[in-house]
Amino acid sequence: MRQKIARPFTLIELIAVMGVMIVLAAVAVPAYSSLFAGRKTTLAANQVNGAVMEARAHAVSAKVYTALVFAKDGNGYKSFRMAEVYHNADDPDSTSYTWRRWVPGTAFVLLPENTMVPVTTDDFGMTPDGTTGTKGTSNAPKVSNLANSGLSGGNAPAIIFKPNGQLAGTGNKNLVVRFVETNRYEANKSQTPKLPLNINWLTCKTKFLDPVQ
Repeated sequence: MRQKIARPFTLIELIAVMGVMIVLAAVAVPAYSSLFAGRKTTLAANQVNGAVMEARAHAVSAKVYTALVFAKDGNGYKSFRMAEVYHNADDPDSTSYTWRRWVPGTAFVLLPENTMVPVTTDDFGMTPDGTTGTKGTSNAPKVSNLANSGLSGGNAPAIIFKPNGQLAGTGNKNLVVRFVETNRYEANKSQTPKLPLNINWLTCKTKFLDPVQ
């Protein structure tokens, strides 16, 4: 029985196949990049969401005001750490708290590479809208006395919980934290998709809102 010999590809066929592969790559790479960028902001939001639950649990178990303190790096907040803080008992509505110590056994947690929370009230602030607000309208609670903490600057924004587990320093306002892809934000602030994480002032439940510009 005669064995069939495979015919080699011609140069024209190879060029045609390479052309198809180049076209497919040109279509797929931008879509993949966009998908990956969105995934990074989702990872950042999930990371903070988990830390919010942990900070609240520590506040209740240790019976102490507990804060997630955010550190500024360049144009945004790119890391955070859990701290125990003092509250001015003479002013229960105060939005300013004093750093006491970092929670033992904790360290600064970096957001995923190339993600951050911008340094604006819109992106890290309080909103009176209980369910749908995607922008802050006033400053987030702050932690002061950071000179003794190793952080530079007089104060830093924070997500703070009372010893009873309620959100502190926000009155009847929710707290919204919006995550962005750093490079896209620096290139065009007005066109950068932002992924908001909303923390309810009454129930402390977290909710991811639809991405916004």
